[in-house]
Amino acid sequence: MTAPATVLRGVGLLLLAWLAPPAAAQEPAAPARPTAVQLRAAAEAAEKAGDWEAAFAAYCQLYVADRGAPEVREKLHLALRRAQQLRRHRDPQFLRYAATVSPTDAEKLFAEVLTKVPVRYVDRDKATPQVLWENGVAELSRALADPAFRQAFLDAAPVDRVEGFRTALRVSWAKGPVSTAADARLLLKKLTAAAQDAFPVRVPSALVLEVVCGACDGLDEYTVFLTPAQFHPDSTPTAPDLSSQGVYLELVNGEVVVAAVAVGSWAAHHHPDLRKGDRVARINGRPMDPATLVAAAEALRNPLDGWHELDIVPGPDAEPIPVRLPVVVPTVYRLVLTAAKEEVGYVRIGSFAASTPRELDDTLNVLKAEGVRAVVLDLRGNMGGSFLSGVDTAKRLIPSGTIVTTRGQLAQVDNQAFESDSGMSAHDVPLVVLVDADTASAAEVLAAALKDRGRATLVGMPTFGKGAIQYPFRFDALDEKDDRGRPKTNRTGGVRLTIARLHSPDGSPINGVGVTPHVLEAHPTRQLEVAFRKAFEALPALTRPAPPAMLEPAAP
Repeated sequence: MTAPATVLRGVGLLLLAWLAPPAAAQEPAAPARPTAVQLRAAAEAAEKAGDWEAAFAAYCQLYVADRGAPEVREKLHLALRRAQQLRRHRDPQFLRYAATVSPTDAEKLFAEVLTKVPVRYVDRDKATPQVLWENGVAELSRALADPAFRQAFLDAAPVDRVEGFRTALRVSWAKGPVSTAADARLLLKKLTAAAQDAFPVRVPSALVLEVVCGACDGLDEYTVFLTPAQFHPDSTPTAPDLSSQGVYLELVNGEVVVAAVAVGSWAAHHHPDLRKGDRVARINGRPMDPATLVAAAEALRNPLDGWHELDIVPGPDAEPIPVRLPVVVPTVYRLVLTAAKEEVGYVRIGSFAASTPRELDDTLNVLKAEGVRAVVLDLRGNMGGSFLSGVDTAKRLIPSGTIVTTRGQLAQVDNQAFESDSGMSAHDVPLVVLVDADTASAAEVLAAALKDRGRATLVGMPTFGKGAIQYPFRFDALDEKDDRGRPKTNRTGGVRLTIARLHSPDGSPINGVGVTPHVLEAHPTRQLEVAFRKAFEALPALTRPAPPAMLEPAAP
C-alpha cells in the first residue's frame, strides 16, 4: 500500500487534505460540511470550468457524503485522471522523459504494459488488452484537448485538425480490435502515423506515452504509470515535504506559507495553533528571503538534531512562533487525559509504518503500568500506509483468527488469509475505536478486524472504503540487461498496480464499501465523548468509576 511520494501527493495526500479540512482537528466544533447537493453542484461547475483539481476535491467529499450514488466513484476517478494528466503535462521530469524516448521505444513500452498488466491486475476481465487500448486512446483524446500538451509536443497544429482527429479517436480508433500486445503495438504505430498526417507533431513519442499512461491510470483511482524518476527509489523530491509530519507548504505571493495541516497528524496534535496561511519565515535556521520552494527543500535537507525547526508568523504584525517537527515521526501518540479518573487511556495511530506495532506495544505497556484499564484508539483521519504493518498491529490486539483476506490474480494474494496466532501475548485491554470517512486502507484493515472479531466497539462514521493493495512493478523494455537478463539501467519506468482487494474476517468487501461502526455519530467532539463513555462502560464492574463530565485528550 505504499507508493512514491509524488504519486501519493497526487492521490492519498490530496484526499487527506481535501476530505478532512484542518479546522476539524483544531476547533472544538467542526464546521458543517456542505450538503451532497452543494458538493455535486460544485463538482459539476468545476468540471465545466476545467478545474479538475477542484472537481476531484468536490467528488471526494461527495463520495463520502453520498455513497449511494453509483456514478460518483466513476466521476471521482475521471476527475483524478484529468488532474493527474494536467499535472503530468506541466511536470519538467515528464517533459524530459517524453523528449528522450523514441517513438519505437515508447511502442515497445506499450507492448510491455499490455503483456504484464493483464496477468497482474486484481481483475483480469477489467484489464484485457482491448480495455487497456480503449483507456489509452481515451487518454490521448483528452491530452489533445489540453493547450499545455499541444504547446509542449505539437508544432502549431491547427485546432480544427486536432479536433477532427479527436473525433476519429473516439469513433473509430478506440474500437479497433486488440487481442494481443502485438496487435496493439501495430495499431498504435498506425495511429501515430495518422496523427502526424493530420497535423504537425514535434514529439511523436508523447502521443504514445499518453496511451501508455491511460492504459494504466484508467484501471482504477489507485493504479498509475510511473516515469523512471518517479519509480526510482532514490529520486529526491524537489518540493518541500513535511507531509509525514502533517504539514503542507506552498509558495503564495512570493512567500512560503502553510497550505494545510492534516487532521490527526503529529503537527495537528502538538501544534494546534498552526494554521493554513501562516507564513514560514525560517526553516532550520535558514531565512526564507527570497522565498522559493527550492530554498525550502534545501533547508529541509538540513534538520537540526533530528528536528525541523520552523519560525512561523501567524499574522501581519505577529512575532515569529517556533514550531519543531520531528524528522522521524512517531505513528502512535499517547495523549494525557484531563480527567478526574484516568483508568481510560487515549491512543492515536496517525499512519502505519514498520515501527507502528512496536510503538503500539510500548504505548500500551506504559498506559497499563500507569493503571489504564481501557483504551480509546483513534483512527480518524488515518489514511493507512503499510498493509503488513496494519496486519501486524491487529495481531497485537487480536489473539487468534483471521484478520483480513486478500483476493487477486497473483498466487501470493489470491485468497490469502492473514491470521493472528498471538495468543496470550496479545493485549487484552478493552478497546473503543474511533473511525470516520477519512479512515482508509491499512486503518480499515485494523478497524474491520477489531469489529468482526468482537474485539472492539467502533464509534464514528463509515470509513472511506480503500480496501485494495498496490504494488510497484518495474518495466524494463528500454533498459540494458546483464548476463542474467536483469535490468542495469532505469530508463523505462513502472506501474503502481492494484493487485488485490481486501475482505474483512466475515468476508465483507472493504473496497468501495468501508467499515460501518457500531455507533454512528457525525460530530467529532461527540464522537470522542461517546467513545470515552463506551470505554468506561467496558471497564470491569468492580473498578468502574463514575464517568467524568468532560474528557478531552491533550498533548503532553
